[in-house]
Amino acid sequence: MRDTTRSETADAADSKPFTGRIRRRKTKASVKVGDAVARGLITTGGIGTIIAVSAVCLFLVWVAVPLFHGATVTDAKTYAEPWEGDAAEAVHLATDDHQTIGYTVTNDGMLHVFLWDSGELVTREPLFEDRDPTAWSFGERHGDAVFGFADGSVQLGSITFETSYLEAEDVPEDVVALAVNETMVYDDGVITRTPIGQFRLRKVRAAFGEPAMLENPSPVVHLSHTQRGGRTIFVSYLADGRLLLNEVRERRNLLTGEVRTELNDRELPFELPADREAPDHVMMAGLGDNIFVLWNDGHLLRYDLRDREDPRVVERVDLIAEEGERITAVDFMTGRHSLVTGDSLGRVRVWFRVSKDAATMAAARGEGKAPEQVDDGPVVLHVVGDGVRLVNAHELVGPTDAAVTALGASLGSRMLSVAYEDNSIRLFHVTANNLVLQTQTPPGVPIDDLYMAPRDDGLIALTPGQMQRWSFDRKYPAITVKSAFAPVWYEDYSGPQHMWQSSAGTDEFEPKYGLTPLIFGTLKATFYSMLFGLPLAMLAAIYTSEFLHRKARARIKPIIEMMASLPSVVLGFVAALVIAPIVERVVPAALLAVFLVPLSVLLGGYLWQMLPYALQIRMTNWRIVFISAAVLLAMLVTPVLGPVVEYVAFAGDIREWLRAERGSGVTGWLILMLPVSLLITTIVFSRFINPWLRDRRVAITRSKAATHELIKFGIGIIVTVSLALVAAMVMTHGLGWDPRGSFIIGGMDFSPIDTYEQRNSLIVGFVMGFAIIPIIYTIAEDALSSVPEHLRSASLGAGATPWQTAARLIVPTAMSGLFSAAMIGLGRAAGETMIVLMAAGNTPLMEMNIFNGFRTLAANIAVELPEASIGGTHYRMLFLAALTLFAMTFAINTLAEVVRLRFRKRAYQL
Repeated sequence: MRDTTRSETADAADSKPFTGRIRRRKTKASVKVGDAVARGLITTGGIGTIIAVSAVCLFLVWVAVPLFHGATVTDAKTYAEPWEGDAAEAVHLATDDHQTIGYTVTNDGMLHVFLWDSGELVTREPLFEDRDPTAWSFGERHGDAVFGFADGSVQLGSITFETSYLEAEDVPEDVVALAVNETMVYDDGVITRTPIGQFRLRKVRAAFGEPAMLENPSPVVHLSHTQRGGRTIFVSYLADGRLLLNEVRERRNLLTGEVRTELNDRELPFELPADREAPDHVMMAGLGDNIFVLWNDGHLLRYDLRDREDPRVVERVDLIAEEGERITAVDFMTGRHSLVTGDSLGRVRVWFRVSKDAATMAAARGEGKAPEQVDDGPVVLHVVGDGVRLVNAHELVGPTDAAVTALGASLGSRMLSVAYEDNSIRLFHVTANNLVLQTQTPPGVPIDDLYMAPRDDGLIALTPGQMQRWSFDRKYPAITVKSAFAPVWYEDYSGPQHMWQSSAGTDEFEPKYGLTPLIFGTLKATFYSMLFGLPLAMLAAIYTSEFLHRKARARIKPIIEMMASLPSVVLGFVAALVIAPIVERVVPAALLAVFLVPLSVLLGGYLWQMLPYALQIRMTNWRIVFISAAVLLAMLVTPVLGPVVEYVAFAGDIREWLRAERGSGVTGWLILMLPVSLLITTIVFSRFINPWLRDRRVAITRSKAATHELIKFGIGIIVTVSLALVAAMVMTHGLGWDPRGSFIIGGMDFSPIDTYEQRNSLIVGFVMGFAIIPIIYTIAEDALSSVPEHLRSASLGAGATPWQTAARLIVPTAMSGLFSAAMIGLGRAAGETMIVLMAAGNTPLMEMNIFNGFRTLAANIAVELPEASIGGTHYRMLFLAALTLFAMTFAINTLAEVVRLRFRKRAYQL
């Protein structure tokens, strides 16, 4: 019979835990509640984090996506010309900023003022008595105008909009009854009720001075003028074939207040070609330094007026590319720097002047040729030489081959309206080469002229007997995917460029919204900071985890972690105002320290190995002091050797050497090739030299082995420097390559060495590397410490040294954590703002040069967002920059997570 009592007792004893207490089968209610609360909080936190990050991303997308929306027409109207019934034709049209009142000037000298919304005639008056002008020129924004007449005289004046505000008691009842923003004709002007209850009265005022006679009067055929420095400069072409440069000065008598106008004429060297009649267009550039004389067959003469005592023809250009093509419309873009031509084949070309040498170099880079192999092209017929040439920078091609009939340039942006013979109208943004809007007029009615409203929100087309008006929302025409990320050809530049410049001090400024320089700056800052901070942080983590005593580790690790508490603005301040000026004074010594300090650590290690083994055991705790003394000695030596190195390697002055004003590029290539030669030397020694030595010193003593290692270290240094020197000599003298500012590919400067700026990548790499060390160190050290202890014990028990254990077992096992630490540090560097803002010069350059600055996406947002108008192009581009940074970090983190999981999977297999 079975002893059930003993069996049950044994089973009960076996079921007890090692504490001796029997576990209760029912979990306490408090534990259940705590578990549920913890689970809920963790779940809520995780979901909340995902929602918050997604909301940030969606908000950035919501703000940035409208940049790529197309323009829309909001209103279109057709009404009769205010001068209907007259035989005159309009030669100029303008409107006020609010599109309430406009005026036209006809070729008979009449001024017609009309209500913009309905075309109703407000007033009509002659500008001149008893004579009609034969030539005219109108300014862009200030209402200035010059008229020429058949008797050889000219009159200068202005046609401007005047604004005044009236109160309700000062206007009739029918005006008081106006609704907000409603307009009506009142007192030879247009009155509007504003949202705050005021009444805004707008009138057109014309004022002209007394006629001035040109030298040897003859009918004026063409006029073009500009205003610079309070002077009016204009060019006139007369019926007798003369081309005159005219300058008008106003002198005020300080005693009487009388203003006297003086007209100075200078005849330009012009001979009408035998095969051509009078020129069809004479146009003066915005600075008054160039004149373009143009025939409709495409022949153009360009005059250089910078030396007023010696004006001359400097360029003859053929603007026509195909036989049978003719120029049908000509205009200037805003600022009068870029010349726009429309032709009979429906093409619109934009021309401006660039440096001839720069244009040739840009063409050479684009074609992969030497500069002397690049032809100026068939367009340039003759160049006398002012160092500048006219280039066709943009070509706007319509969808049809219909001839261009009219051009209308914006007054304040790079927008251009183009009318075609098929009655289509297209609105382009010239810089972005972007078709913004297209519309159509009734078929069979030719379009004579186009005019754009000052704010680029309205367009008028003049057709025989009618005015057709469109109001539109242009959105953000300057922005396309190409203009935001690809090179764009900006005015007066030699070729397409990656640029960011959102503002300037002139109305004619061409905004540059290229994000590529900012992306490049972000990557550059990240690269140099990781180059400095990552090795130090990883090596420190390996040392403290695997070699440092636990008591010392318990003190040192919190100290390093406290480095993360330093505000980045403080680090940036110290970098900009303390470190940068010091380094600028001792650049050679700073460069020398980069090499001497690591060498001193290695040399100290090899010298430590040469000590007697018993002495090493007794002085184990002083090993760090010994190595630190070697580092300190190297730091003390570098200031002494710095001037010597500058004299020997940099021809006595490193700044002039960097500017390629003295010395050769051998030193530059030597520095650049040292890492490559070090890698080659390391591979050769580890693959061939070390096994050979290992086989021949089996029974060698410890002291001799240490001596051999020291000798091998010295030979390695000699071989490394020798290989780098040979490569530098080949690069410089054999191939003729100079590393100092000579590697420009696709508009990007890949030169690793160039001119020195005080706030540069070297400073940012050091300071920002210092900032990312704590976060990389902490995560890496935790990953190394979490490796199971039995793996260390097994390795050491098998006879491996602590260093072999760390390098071949611990580091591979913890690689997923180490990689995560590196990626988190990279993200910290990519998103850093204040350090790069204060220490990097904040200039959006695209150069690999370690001695100059850059601008990052984060720093650009911090600097410019407070100045950007809400909802504008600049504002939304900053949000697009933020979205780009978000996408970059998201992609990097996703890739890092994939790699980390791969490393983690491999670690589980150990």
